[in-house]
Amino acid sequence: MEDYTSYETVKEKLITAGIKELQHHGAADFSLRRVAAMCNVSCAAPYKHFKSKEDFIAEILLYINRQWELLENQVAEIFGGDLKKQIAETCIAYVKFRIANPGFNAVLMMKTDGIEERHISGGHMTDYICKLVKELCAENNCTPEETERKIYVIRSFIYGAVIMIDRNQLNNSRDTVAMIKKCIEAELER
Repeated sequence: MEDYTSYETVKEKLITAGIKELQHHGAADFSLRRVAAMCNVSCAAPYKHFKSKEDFIAEILLYINRQWELLENQVAEIFGGDLKKQIAETCIAYVKFRIANPGFNAVLMMKTDGIEERHISGGHMTDYICKLVKELCAENNCTPEETERKIYVIRSFIYGAVIMIDRNQLNNSRDTVAMIKKCIEAELER
C-alpha cells in the first residue's frame, strides 16, 4: 500500500526548492536549472508549471502568503471575540511562523521588483495586524496619530523580535515569546 502522507507534487517540490534557491542566491541569481536539479527533474520541468522565472517567484510568494493566511485564519477563529487578544495572538503567531520557516525570511525580505503586485495575494503579511489595530483604535476613539504610533510600535516589536531571534540576539524560547506578548499587550492597553 502506498503512503500518501508524504506525497508531494512536482510543483510543490519545485516551490520548496525555489524557496531554498532564493534563500541562498536571491532573486537576481535565481536559477531554474538549480531548482530542477534539487528536485531531480529535467530543466524543462519548471516551465511546465510556471510561465517564467518571475511567475515562479510570484508563485513562491503566493505559497508563503497562503501558509500565513491559514495560520492567521486559525487565530481569528479561536480569538475572534476579543480584539486585543486576537491582535496579540496574531503577532505571536507571526513571530513563530517566521522563526519556524527560516527559508521564508530570505524570500519575504527580498525586493520584488518585476513581480506584478497582483501575484502577491494578501499584500504584506502584517497588513492584517494593522487592520486589527485600526479597528481597536477606532473602538477606543484614538487619534490618527495614536493609531499610527500603535501600528509602528507593534510592527517594530514583531519585526525586531524575528530579526533578533534569527541572529541569536534573543533566545528562541517560551520566555522570549511571553516577553514579546507582554510588550504587545502593554501597548494595546495604552
